[in-house]
Order: sequence, then C-alpha cells, then structure tokens
Amino acid sequence: MKNKMTMEAAIIAANRLLTEERMEIDREEMKAAIRKLIDAAQYRIKREPIGKEHGVRQTPVGTKPRTFLCCPNCENVVSPFHGFCPECGQALDWSSL
Repeated sequence: MKNKMTMEAAIIAANRLLTEERMEIDREEMKAAIRKLIDAAQYRIKREPIGKEHGVRQTPVGTKPRTFLCCPNCENVVSPFHGFCPECGQALDWSSL
C-alpha cells in the first residue's frame, strides 16, 4: 500500500532540504513531497470548465443533448458561481464562457 503524504508533510519535507544542507533525506519521501507540492500548485492554475453531455431533453423542434459544465479535473458539475470546484478544489476560469 502506497503511503499518501499530506500537504503539511510535503511542506515540512521540502523545508528540511532548504534548511539543512548535509542532512540525509529519504529519496522516496522527497519525491513524494515534490509530487504533492506540484499537484497542489496545478490546482491553483485556472482551467476552463468542460461541457459534458448527459442524456437528452425535449425541445419544440425535437430532442437535444443535455450539456452540463463540469470541472476539467474531476468532471463534477459546476456553476459559474464557483471560483473553485467544490469537489476537488480545481481553480476555474469562467472568462471565456
């Protein structure tokens, strides 16, 4: 089972590298810390919601696919009132919609 590192543990591990030059550091622990910090930073970069079709709806001229705006990361349905996905925390960019 892979050990998941918390954001706090990742910051502590990264800070140890900055503060102690000759300290022995577990290479796998440091790789996990760097991955966690990169993942957290990527969530802060705004991404445009994506349109996902889900079922159909009746219109006066026939049927049309139902399209919802979804988080580009976890595909949870989001609304323009959200600056972040309430499910995964991905920053959302609504400027072009």
